[in-house]
Amino acid sequence: MKFCFVNTNVNSIRMERSEVEKLILKYLSNNATAQELDELSEWILIDGNEELFEEYVQLHLKILTGMNGPDTDEIKKNVLKKINRDRSRQIFVQTMKYAALVLMLIGFGYYYQQDSVEKNGCIPLKPKDDIVSIMLDNGKVVTLNLQGNKELRDSEGSLIAVQNNGTLRYTGHKTTSKISYNTLNVPYGKRFDVVLADDTHIFLNSGTSLRFPVSFKDADERRVHLMGEAFFDVAKDEIHPFVVSADEMDIAVLGTQFNVSHYPEDNSINTVLVEGAVALHLNGKNKQDSEPTMLKPGSKGEWCVECSEISVENVDTSLYTAWLEGKLVFRNKPFKQIREALQRKYNVSITNANSLLEEQLFDATFDIETIGQVLESFNKSFEIDYKIENNKVIIM
Repeated sequence: MKFCFVNTNVNSIRMERSEVEKLILKYLSNNATAQELDELSEWILIDGNEELFEEYVQLHLKILTGMNGPDTDEIKKNVLKKINRDRSRQIFVQTMKYAALVLMLIGFGYYYQQDSVEKNGCIPLKPKDDIVSIMLDNGKVVTLNLQGNKELRDSEGSLIAVQNNGTLRYTGHKTTSKISYNTLNVPYGKRFDVVLADDTHIFLNSGTSLRFPVSFKDADERRVHLMGEAFFDVAKDEIHPFVVSADEMDIAVLGTQFNVSHYPEDNSINTVLVEGAVALHLNGKNKQDSEPTMLKPGSKGEWCVECSEISVENVDTSLYTAWLEGKLVFRNKPFKQIREALQRKYNVSITNANSLLEEQLFDATFDIETIGQVLESFNKSFEIDYKIENNKVIIM
């Protein structure tokens, strides 16, 4: 987990080795102040430092996950193996200092876990476990267990799709002349994949709904309707364009990879192109006679709901597709957006009455942390006051 405030007034920092070690230790033990987080953030931005920082964090997480009756001898053995592997690499920490630092991390990790349990153990936060479901063309709703296998059939009994754990694959068989639609609903706290009849692979993020045809046979275009966030790996078909309809914007492609984010609470629709080419079209009352906006790989097209305009900028696409690997990555984002993303990922309710915190900008990366560890990080760093009532997080 990487977590820091955004402070554009902080100059680039070059620190002595001992100062860096102290800052990392404070960060990993959640005892760093806001100023120290700023300093560490600036140090990480220097070329080569992020990899060193990641090594400390990964090692710390391994230690932290073994704190339930940790086998410190085994940890030390693994550390020595890592030190031997790294002897030939000129990292900024000397071998013996690195070993000593690891032993301190073991202590910090054990203390942090015990401290966290003592503070919040009496009121555990248990994310809800909602179920992925799909509505068939006849209105029937079928639940999909992520660890299960299932066959979906239409009203005539014909096989239309097969589920294999977290992926639903459509056969493409068309039994009627009319176009039949299914609607896949992925709740907060879950992710799911669907492979459409044309072999287009769609990765659905938490809190997402996708409506799509069971078959694309005899159709002029391949149109789907999205609410939420999804990554599309579109099968190439130059004759039948693939169109994602997101509210008042259509994203048209022939074959490409891109991410679309369109949640109800957002004031924009974001399309990030990884490879290929897409065209953004306004539809409905905003269409008028506007020309389509073309995106190139590595760019983001953002439609502003309030101003009804599309802006384009170059971006690091990995920041917008990190969720495919289970990560949440934020760069210069207000806490409000982070809070909403945390609600979707962990399926918990988080209300915030701290208006100053709501607009505070953060750089943060969350990976394998529990929602409790994430909240404790904000508590340590921003000194927020929160409580848990009826399985809801209330920030005061």
